[in-house]
Amino acid sequence: MVVALAIFSTVSLGLFAFTSTSLRLVARNLATNHSHQWIRLSDQQLLHDLHNSASAFVLVNYDGTNYSDVTPTATTDVDAGTQQYISNRANGVRFRMLGGGPYQLTANTTTTSVNLTFNFSVGGNVPYVPEVGDKVVFPLLSGNGEFDISAIVTMPTKASPTGVVTISAANGIGFTINTTTAGNVTTAYFYREVAYTVYGNLLRYHPNYTSTNKGTYTMVQSDITSPEPFALLFPSGSPTTTGLNLRLSLESYDTNYSARTYQNGTTTLQTVIPMRVVPTQVISTNAS
Repeated sequence: MVVALAIFSTVSLGLFAFTSTSLRLVARNLATNHSHQWIRLSDQQLLHDLHNSASAFVLVNYDGTNYSDVTPTATTDVDAGTQQYISNRANGVRFRMLGGGPYQLTANTTTTSVNLTFNFSVGGNVPYVPEVGDKVVFPLLSGNGEFDISAIVTMPTKASPTGVVTISAANGIGFTINTTTAGNVTTAYFYREVAYTVYGNLLRYHPNYTSTNKGTYTMVQSDITSPEPFALLFPSGSPTTTGLNLRLSLESYDTNYSARTYQNGTTTLQTVIPMRVVPTQVISTNAS
């Protein structure tokens, strides 16, 4: 009986150890799969928007209260993939994206005109509504055809899609544009500044990163544990004024599973994101 009891105890301990280890490995695998899922869900929107930036990237910092730009400084760290120097890190990045357009200018202008009238209708709807802080860009105007919007005189609606915006130009638009003669068509694009930030383990999207709207965001994903995932890349140790290549190192760690003592691995999405086309529409020195 003693021998049988010893054998039974040994087998029981072995089964318990095997079962406990298996449960931990299964839990760890589930937690790691959760982290992979967070990253996959995050990168679909994040990478698409960053890749389609229409301006240079600008690093920003959020300290829980205030947002501020970060001056990029090249460090001694070299990105393994591109062999370029990595700048100081930040927990946010801002840039401009296409908001709407092309929209047709529907009222004549003089060189001193600051109020511009557009037809914002697209298929009977108004998918884009201009806001203060947006940029209007005329691709066919020679020189600087890019202007900040300082006021909305007439807000376009579905019932009345004609809108009037005021541009911030002391001397006016600088061109006489004839829109009434048959065959004369002048169009413009509108760009809005957006941002992504990481704070409190949340990846946040700011759909309108201007003035008091900066603090308004939608949560893209939780359990993002990289505190400063954004950096710029420079070909040498002396950074230039443009930030055309953004380095993203986004990490996710399932804190809920870890709280149950089932430790899981960290999933990292590390990539370098250039714009699809070098943004000639919005000048890099005036990205804000």
